[in-house]
Amino acid sequence: MNRSLVVTAGALLLTLTGCSRTEEEKRECELEAFDLSACDRSGFASVQADGIWKSNVTFDGVDTPAAMLLSSDPSKSLLFGVPLTERKVEGETFFLASDYDGAYSSIRLSVAGCQAPAPDRVKGEFRRCVNGEADLQGTFEAVRIKRVDGEQEASGVELVSETALPRGTAMDVFVSGGYAYVTALTDGLFIYDVKDPAKPTKVAEITPKNDSWFRSWVKGSTLYISSNVEGLLVYDVSTPSAPKRLASLPASDTDIQGWGLFVDGDRLYMMSPSPKAEVFIFDITKPAEPSLRTRYYVPDSDIRLGETPVEGVVLNNRLYLGHWAYGLAVVDVTDVSKPEAKGHFGYDKASSRPVAAGVIGDRTIAFEASEGWGSRIRALDVSDPAHITEVGRFEMRPESTVAGLTLVGTKLYVAHNQDGLRVLDMSNPSTPRQIAYYNTWRETDSGRGRAFLDGLSGVEVPGDGYLYAAETSRGLLVFREQ
Repeated sequence: MNRSLVVTAGALLLTLTGCSRTEEEKRECELEAFDLSACDRSGFASVQADGIWKSNVTFDGVDTPAAMLLSSDPSKSLLFGVPLTERKVEGETFFLASDYDGAYSSIRLSVAGCQAPAPDRVKGEFRRCVNGEADLQGTFEAVRIKRVDGEQEASGVELVSETALPRGTAMDVFVSGGYAYVTALTDGLFIYDVKDPAKPTKVAEITPKNDSWFRSWVKGSTLYISSNVEGLLVYDVSTPSAPKRLASLPASDTDIQGWGLFVDGDRLYMMSPSPKAEVFIFDITKPAEPSLRTRYYVPDSDIRLGETPVEGVVLNNRLYLGHWAYGLAVVDVTDVSKPEAKGHFGYDKASSRPVAAGVIGDRTIAFEASEGWGSRIRALDVSDPAHITEVGRFEMRPESTVAGLTLVGTKLYVAHNQDGLRVLDMSNPSTPRQIAYYNTWRETDSGRGRAFLDGLSGVEVPGDGYLYAAETSRGLLVFREQ
């Protein structure tokens, strides 16, 4: 799976066993070991270092987005999620390093700046060393996070309420019957009464054991949760304040990773990146008793290349999959027992995750977003899935990623991490037009700077006149369009 699919830059971290220290350790991750003689370092004197930075490390042709938190208090600083142990940011020098111990090995991550094109932007070299010897080398680019130039806090959208979670990281929200179900990864799921959207009230929480929960969906009085360990979890929420666990599916397997979750009529689709890159399709004619109908694998995809299903949406018996390194996959699910691949749209360094689809004019348009550095939304004409064409695109800036898409009519609601909520008019998919926004990201919020995926992470539009969103630090946010 592509490295940026994890919340932290885990590909840069490792724990080694069975490695002994060399007698004379090479010090290849020290500042003196970097050859910066050809660099133009004159711009570093004006770099405003303290704050939160988003970065992209590239090695072996692969991008690995990460985050840096720099503070005048060394104990609060982080480099790619690891406490900072060395900082030299002065004059013409920009050098950061973090050290941690593996089993029988010492590990160091370091970056050395080569140029600073602007006070909030640095480019240079990256290295990872094991026992002082570099085993990974590449380049990095880092940008200090701030609001888009010229923007206010909001335009066309007002904040109705903000409710911090008791703990954890809010990743997604689903609203049904006057209740909001907020998933929070390892801290499980929180249920809020939102009959008065200005005053959400927590009525229940479900805490997993050694698990992480990504998405939820409610049909009638049945709650479905995608689990990182157990696949699909089923709960009775006929009394939302007292959820009752009913089952985990598929019951015959263990360690099935559930990720994306979508209900279309009497079918539930769960995307499972691991271990076999499958889409599980359940019959939920009896909502409390899901019956597994199909385990589908996109035939010409390759799990070894990170081509795995992550998110999906169904429109008119067509399943549109954000299939990570494979791109967008289109599958005919008219006969649920025999899904049929109809086409796909791939691109260089694909990281396809959020998707939405609708009929606009006389065309079927799928909206697909990449995740990671250089994220953008593509408007794809999928009327003929064997010949998919890109007809338009929307992008903010390389350091901000798209985390969620919801299409209502011709309005596309975008959860855009640190660029917050974006509302786009897609009546002409060739020329997306932003009509409203709300900047939710604030540097002072707790938890900022620990991971690349940080900010608005999901948006739900249930049709009650309000917009509900999950924000990694701020929790449950309720908006109203003006």
